[in-house]
Amino acid sequence: MDLRSVNLNLLAAFDALMAERSVTRAARRMGVTQSAMSSSLAQLRRLMDDPLFRRAPHGIEPTPRAVELAGPVREGLRHFARALGKRTFDPAADARTFVVAASDYVELVLLPPLLERVAREAPGVRIEVRPWGLQEVPRSLALGEVDLVLGYYDEVPARHRDELLFDEVYTCIVRRDHPTVRKELSLAKWLALPHVLVSQRGESPGSVDRALAARGLARTIGARVSHFLLVPVLVARTDLVAAIGARVAATFANPLRLRAFAPPVALPSARTGQVWHEQMHDDPAHRWLRRVIAEESAALPPAREVARTLLSASRGAPRRRGGRGAAPS
Repeated sequence: MDLRSVNLNLLAAFDALMAERSVTRAARRMGVTQSAMSSSLAQLRRLMDDPLFRRAPHGIEPTPRAVELAGPVREGLRHFARALGKRTFDPAADARTFVVAASDYVELVLLPPLLERVAREAPGVRIEVRPWGLQEVPRSLALGEVDLVLGYYDEVPARHRDELLFDEVYTCIVRRDHPTVRKELSLAKWLALPHVLVSQRGESPGSVDRALAARGLARTIGARVSHFLLVPVLVARTDLVAAIGARVAATFANPLRLRAFAPPVALPSARTGQVWHEQMHDDPAHRWLRRVIAEESAALPPAREVARTLLSASRGAPRRRGGRGAAPS
């Protein structure tokens, strides 16, 4: 295809159609009439020799070809915007949508104070969060589909940068009416009880398992799940035990009637950071967002302080006789 014959406005129209999944909303987003957007869609279909979008009950749905084009087109538009746009950012006046990939743990701990501050300082800025639970840095950063990744990660690929935000420490949780765990949680009992493991890698061991293996120990896995926030609910309804971040445990301990114990063996702390591609490093808006995230992370209560408070409260929590504890309805 000869790019000299391509109207670049068509690429912006395509990106708007992908984002809005509606000709009417895409036209509004582009500041053009609906008929003009329909004309752009017709030109795109001829250019790409593909329908690109088909009618759906609530708008339009992209074809496989449109899905294939979406990432490269968006990345190209971002390159143009950075090359031609202004190199300043006024959070109080400018509008921008940031795409952030994060685990549900990070969403629980960091997103509330972050969105509160963004709403106060940058009312035109929007944060779009996409799920991410693996420890590998995703390719979507290099492709320009994601601005930042927040969470745990093992290595930082070439041409990427990172910043440590905060640590998390493990606490062990059981339901308050657990039949065998009472005033203490011994190492032997902890290893024998069925555990909940958070993993999106199938049979791959988690960080707790690797720490135990280094000491010649192993635990019993009773359930594998892909989300951190499901763990307290499962523990509250079963005889499962879990090693989970103190901040998550503290959030759910009272509502779900959970008891917390210090791990009976030393476990490594989990490090949460932010990762971005170097092509975004000097972008003023991106630098502002990274700074705000770092400052809100620094303002979080220290994990060890949260754990001490949680463990102290659990030691004084009364046990209720009778049936199995349940999550509130």
